[in-house]
Amino acid sequence: MKKLLKGYFPKFKYAFLALFIILFFCQFSRGQQKKINNTNRPNIIFILTDDQRWDMLGIAGNPIIVTPNIDNIAKKGVRFTHTFVTTPICAASRASILTGLFERTHDFTFSKPPLNKAYMDISYPYLLKNAGYRTGFVGKFGVKLATSIDSIFSSKNVNGFPYWKEVGGKKKYLTDLQGDQAIQFIQGSVQQEPFCLSLSFSAPHADDDSKEQYFWPASLDSMYASVKMPIPATARNEFYDSLPDFLKGTMSRERWHWRFDTPDKFQQMVKGYYRMITAVDQTVGRITDELNKLGIADNTIIIFMGDNGYYLGDRGYADKWLMHDVSIRVPLIIYDPRKSATTKKVFDQMVLNIDVAPTILSLAGIPVPKQMHGKSLLPLINGSVKKWYDTIFCEHLMIEPKIPNSECIRTKQWKFIRYPNHPEYIELYNLIKDPLEEHNLATQKIYKEMINQFQLQCDKKINTLLANRVK
Repeated sequence: MKKLLKGYFPKFKYAFLALFIILFFCQFSRGQQKKINNTNRPNIIFILTDDQRWDMLGIAGNPIIVTPNIDNIAKKGVRFTHTFVTTPICAASRASILTGLFERTHDFTFSKPPLNKAYMDISYPYLLKNAGYRTGFVGKFGVKLATSIDSIFSSKNVNGFPYWKEVGGKKKYLTDLQGDQAIQFIQGSVQQEPFCLSLSFSAPHADDDSKEQYFWPASLDSMYASVKMPIPATARNEFYDSLPDFLKGTMSRERWHWRFDTPDKFQQMVKGYYRMITAVDQTVGRITDELNKLGIADNTIIIFMGDNGYYLGDRGYADKWLMHDVSIRVPLIIYDPRKSATTKKVFDQMVLNIDVAPTILSLAGIPVPKQMHGKSLLPLINGSVKKWYDTIFCEHLMIEPKIPNSECIRTKQWKFIRYPNHPEYIELYNLIKDPLEEHNLATQKIYKEMINQFQLQCDKKINTLLANRVK
C-alpha cells in the first residue's frame, strides 16, 4: 500500500498544484473583472447653477449671452428645451433634485425641518456612494439634512456668498474658487474612479444683502458694455397694474425695486447677471480642459442644469417663486461621450428636475428606487420611448407672507395656475397662442369646464403626493 501511494503521490502533487493554479487564476480573473467593470462605470459631473433660466444660453437662442463652453457640451450631447422645476425656489428644488421627489412629499423648503433621512436614503449621492462611487460636492448645498452631509458625500467643499473670498492673502472670485475645488476633486479621484461630482455654483444668484447684487471677475468688466439689454414685453407698467393686490406687494416686487426700477439700473443689473453666467461658462471650460488633460473625458458624463428660473423684470418682478414659465423653466443638457453618435440632439418633450436623480442612477447602472416620482431620461434619449409627460404639476409651499403659495398644471398648450390662499383668482393661458402668458383667459365662461377639470387634476395630484409622504 505504501509503495502504491508512493508511486501515485507525485501525480497527486502535480494535480493539486494544477488545481491550485486554476483556482488562483479564477479568483484573480474575478478580481480583475470586478476592477474592469468598476473602471468602465462612467464618471459623472452634475453641474447646477442658481437662478439661471432656460433661455440664458447661446445655444438656447439667446443672441447676446456668451456661453461657448456650455454650448459646445450641448452640441456634443443632448439638450432638453422644455425642462421645468417642480418648485421654483432653490431649497425645495435642490431637495427634489437630490431625491427625485415633489416638494409635497419630501416636505422641505426654507423654514422647514431638515430633510427626512428616509428621503436621503434614496438620494442619488447616497446610492452612488453605497455602490462604490467616490462622491464629491462643491459649492452651495442649500438643503438641511436630518443626517450628516458626510453620509452622502465622500468629499465636500460647501461654500457660498460673498462672491469675493480671501484665499492665501488674495481676493478670489467665488465661481473661480468653486471651479478650483471641483478640479482638485477630479484630480484626486483619477486613481479612485468612478466618481460623481455635484458642482453647485452660487452664480448667477444675486447677493441679496449687497447693494450691487451681481458680481463678476474683473476680466469681464467690458463684456456686454456696449449692448443694450432688451426689456421684457411684460415689464410694462400697465401689465403690473392689472394684477390683483396680493400679487403686487410681493417679495418679487420688492426685489424688482432693488434691481430694475430705473432704466439705468435695469441695464446695469442685467449685464451683471449675464457676466456671471459667462464666468460660469469659463469655469466649465476649465473643467472640460482638465478632463481632457487627465485622459478621462471619454468616460465622464456631464449634466448641466439650473435650479429654477428667474424674472428679469418680466411682469414687474425679480427672482422666481411663481408659476410662469420664466420662473419654472430651466436649461438641461446631458453629454455622454460614450454615446456621442446619438442622432437626436434636441428634445422638446416636457421633462422635470425630479428626472435628474433617476437619470444619474441609470447612467451609473444602479436601480432606481420605486419611491422616486421622476423617471430616467435614458429611454427618451435612446429612442425607446417618444412620449413623456403630457401634463406636469408644479407647486410652491413656502410659508412666507410676501410669497403667495401657488400650484399649476401645465400641458403643451395650457397653463393653469391657482393660489390656495386666494381661490378667487385663477390664471389660464393658451401657451401656443400666448407663450409669454400675457392674456389671462380664466374669466371667460367658455373655459369654465376646463378650469374645473384642472382644479380636480391638482387636487388628485396633491392627494397622491401626500399619500407618498413618510409617516
